[in-house]
Amino acid sequence: MEFLAGQPIAVLPLDPDTHRRLRQLGLKTLGDLAALPEAAVISQFGRPGRTLWRLAAGASSEPVVGRETPEPIVVEVDFPTPVADRTMLTHALERLIERALKHPRRAGFRVHVARARAALEQGASWMTEVTLKDPSADRDRIAAPLKARLEQSPPTGAVERLAVEFIRFAPGTTEFQLFAHDAASAARAGRRSALHEAVQEIKTRLKRHLLHHIIEVQPWSRLPERRYALIDFDA
Repeated sequence: MEFLAGQPIAVLPLDPDTHRRLRQLGLKTLGDLAALPEAAVISQFGRPGRTLWRLAAGASSEPVVGRETPEPIVVEVDFPTPVADRTMLTHALERLIERALKHPRRAGFRVHVARARAALEQGASWMTEVTLKDPSADRDRIAAPLKARLEQSPPTGAVERLAVEFIRFAPGTTEFQLFAHDAASAARAGRRSALHEAVQEIKTRLKRHLLHHIIEVQPWSRLPERRYALIDFDA
């Protein structure tokens, strides 16, 4: 149980919507989930909730089956002030896709289904999802249909938080698989792993994020607070 308690919620077999709901409830580890009454979890999530709770509590006797594809990858950015400018949102969308593509879990896989979602002023929300006919690991190919949706059906209010999710994947080509595992890539993966451990140690000790990326979102603005935004640094 002690080993399970410290594991992240993402190790459970979750669909993206359930994963998001758990995060919104403030549940980040299996220990957080197991600490809840089983009946309460079932009330929130139905029969799948029983399975999730039993897995988190170490009460399941089902055999372990390895996953063939990575868990959903989610990256997001909070804007210092709500943003309605379409050009700024498009730029931020591209930067988030770039960051999601660099996630270690994505190595060796192409993106098949991508989603963009936004938290708007006054509690409203916006979301769009695209399925790529040809799965890709290229930023522009992934961004193109999402930007088209943003243009055709934009958010109905100013955006406070913008997120990109990769929720389904396809294996990479032979050349892509080889590239992902060459010496240079392995070295980068080692550095990312060490950095990830350091970031997790800081979060565990201080119980909050202290490290952030600074990303450029509206470089032409005369207001410094609009030129850049902070995104949690999770390695």
